[in-house]
Amino acid sequence: MAAWGAHHSQEVPVHAVVRGGGSIGARHVEVLRSLGLSVDLWPVRPRPEADGVVGDDGGPAACATADLVVVATDTGRHVADALVALDAGAARVLVEKPLSPAAVDADPLSRHDRADRVRVAAPLRGHRAYALVLGLVRAAARPLSAHVACQSWLPDWRPGRDYRESYSARADEGGVLRDLVHELDYATALLGPPDLSWAALDRSGPLQMPAEQAATLAWTTPDEDRVLARLDYVSRPGRRHLSLDGPDLRLDWDLLSHTVVHVSADGRRHEHAFADDADRNVVMARQAAAVLGDRSAEEDPAAPPTLPEALETMRLCDRARGADHRSTPTRPDRRTS
Repeated sequence: MAAWGAHHSQEVPVHAVVRGGGSIGARHVEVLRSLGLSVDLWPVRPRPEADGVVGDDGGPAACATADLVVVATDTGRHVADALVALDAGAARVLVEKPLSPAAVDADPLSRHDRADRVRVAAPLRGHRAYALVLGLVRAAARPLSAHVACQSWLPDWRPGRDYRESYSARADEGGVLRDLVHELDYATALLGPPDLSWAALDRSGPLQMPAEQAATLAWTTPDEDRVLARLDYVSRPGRRHLSLDGPDLRLDWDLLSHTVVHVSADGRRHEHAFADDADRNVVMARQAAAVLGDRSAEEDPAAPPTLPEALETMRLCDRARGADHRSTPTRPDRRTS
C-alpha cells in the first residue's frame, strides 16, 4: 500500500502506531495490518520485547515516523496520549471514543497547532447502512422526527468479568453518555447541530454502579428536526435502532440486524440488508482508509469526525449531565455550555 501524506515518499511503506494494548488496541493492530500497513504496538503496561512491540523508550520515536497513530488507551489519558503523538510528529491521529471525559478536558488538544490532524473514532459512520440513510436524509423534506435507541444489558458485554470493574461503570470515565456516544455522533452528523431541550439521567437502578445507567435526551436541530434519544445499560433483549418520520419519508435502521427499511411518500417499501456491516474489522478498515486518505465526510461517509465535530457531541453530553431535567423541562443556560 502506498504511503499517504505530503512529507512521505511514495516508496516508503505506510507505518502506524497503536497506543494501548487492550482488546480494542489489538483489533486496530489486526485491521491496520490487514490493510498492508507496518504496525507497531505501544502498550501502556510493559511487555516483553517482541517484533512489532515498542516500549516507552521507543514509542515517541515510532510516532515520529507514523502516518497514523491510533490512541486506544483509557479515556482519561486519551488527550495526553494524542498530544504525545502530535508533538512527536505523527501525520495523523485517530482517538478512540470518547474523546475525553468532558469537552473541557480536550482544550489542550484543541489549542495544538496540528489539531486539524486529529480524528475521533466513530465506526458507525463506516456502515454501508449509514451511507444509505445519510443520502435519504439529505433528500428528505423537513422537519423530521427521529428516535435513536441503544439499549442493552451491561453484564452481558463481557461474560466472565464483573461489569463493575470495567471502565463503563466508572463515574469519571464511563456511563452511557460516554460509552454510547456513537449514537449521538451519527444522529448529529445526519440531522445537524443539537440544541438540547431536555435530559434525564438514571444513576440508580439494578446495576448498582457509580456511572449513569441510562439517559434520555431530547433536542432540536436548525432544520427544526426533533430528536429523542434513549441510551441505557439496563435493557434485555438489546435494541439498537434509528427511526425517522417526515413529510415524504419513513425509515427504520436496525443496527443489530444491519437492515434499513424505508417507505417513500407514495407508499412504496424498500428493504436493504448490509451483511458486511456486521464485521467490525471491515467497518474499522473503512474508517482507517478514510483517515489515511485524508477524506472528509463530504467525500466519504465513512470518514470519522474531526476534532471540532467530536467536541460538539461531547458538549451535548456535558449539557445533558448539567441539565438532567427530571420534572421541569427547561432549556439549559447556554452561557455555561
